[in-house]
Amino acid sequence: MSIIQDLLTENKLLSAQGRRKEIRKYLDYYSGTSTTQYISNYFDGEAFNEIPPYEANFTRKFINKISRIYTLGANRSLGSVSLNKTYEKITELKNVRMKHSERMTRLLGTIANRVFWDEGRQILDYRPIYYFECYFDEDPFKPTAIIYPLMNKVYDLSDRTKLQYAYWDSSIYAITDNDGNIIKEQVNPYGILPFAFTHREDQLDEFLVEGAGDIINCNEQVNIALTEMQLGMRFNLFGQPWVKGVDSDQNMMRAGSNVILDMGDDGSFNIASPQGNIEEAIKNIKFQIELVATNNHLWIQWSEEGGEVPSGISLMVKDMERKEDYFDDIALWRMYEKDLYEIERVITEYNGISLPSSDKFRVDFEEVEYPKTVQDQITKDTFDLEHNLTTEAKIMVRDNKDLTVEEAQKIIDENESINGTEVEEE
Repeated sequence: MSIIQDLLTENKLLSAQGRRKEIRKYLDYYSGTSTTQYISNYFDGEAFNEIPPYEANFTRKFINKISRIYTLGANRSLGSVSLNKTYEKITELKNVRMKHSERMTRLLGTIANRVFWDEGRQILDYRPIYYFECYFDEDPFKPTAIIYPLMNKVYDLSDRTKLQYAYWDSSIYAITDNDGNIIKEQVNPYGILPFAFTHREDQLDEFLVEGAGDIINCNEQVNIALTEMQLGMRFNLFGQPWVKGVDSDQNMMRAGSNVILDMGDDGSFNIASPQGNIEEAIKNIKFQIELVATNNHLWIQWSEEGGEVPSGISLMVKDMERKEDYFDDIALWRMYEKDLYEIERVITEYNGISLPSSDKFRVDFEEVEYPKTVQDQITKDTFDLEHNLTTEAKIMVRDNKDLTVEEAQKIIDENESINGTEVEEE
């Protein structure tokens, strides 16, 4: 039994190490940092003396494109004006933080979002955790504890702190060193795990969900292909020189236009035409990118294709599958918003702010609209105003997100007074 337990522990450790390495790779491709290390083993070391490796980065663009939930943010309400203002004030960072969390969830598959109280600003803040290990009781989909490495001050030359880990459960919060020794331990004042876990899609047979492996692998394949193409152009663009009859003591590794060759009486110098087809290589690269884009409900238009600017209707038809996927994601992220709110309630209650139960919480995600002509927009706004579906102030806020509805109404009233267009009450 001891041998079996040791093997299981070793397998879990190897799995955790593999996931950490995978996360590091995904983050590197998203940020475009040192991606050469992932393709260098496919080339002879001397190849990179001829050309620099290609480091294209479309991972970030793809991930940002498929992350649509928080593109324009979300409107949250608690059932009353006063509570809405209080909640809006203490969660002023939420839309910004959640936009990044959504992107990291799309990239990595599963992340932990820590909710905490910022004492200085007296507001809630949110931080995504990429590397973490969870512990479970009976429910394999609901963690009861989490441990993750703390971020070091890598750019502070005076900081010599070794790697440390944070541990949370519903009872305690602790900081340990790399060997597991407890440096600091205190009671968890909230009595809950202050982390909300977000997943790229609904879980299948385990807690963690796979990330954007198809996009990362495609990006890696494209970098290999582009590096190969550059090497081919370097060596074969002007043909492959070859000689016959050169003295054996001459170095024939490479010979440029400034090198004189002694080929003797029967020697000859020739250039063989290259057989590689650059256009076919480019087509293959485009095909790989288009395939992974299609699998993620994206479509690509290359700059040389040209064509007219598509209308809003044509975009809507072309984007239909992605639209359906977006509605599925809304249901998932509405559930995550509820999870976050339950944690927010507990933390704010501890800090002297009472929020209502989650059945009062509502969230409305702002949806990106397809482009309309000015005349179409005027027609729709006129219809909505005539049928009391909106107000002039709300239209003004739609076009200027920095205004509140109250501020917009005040501007409208002032403009009416200046322009002499006030409507007299009967």
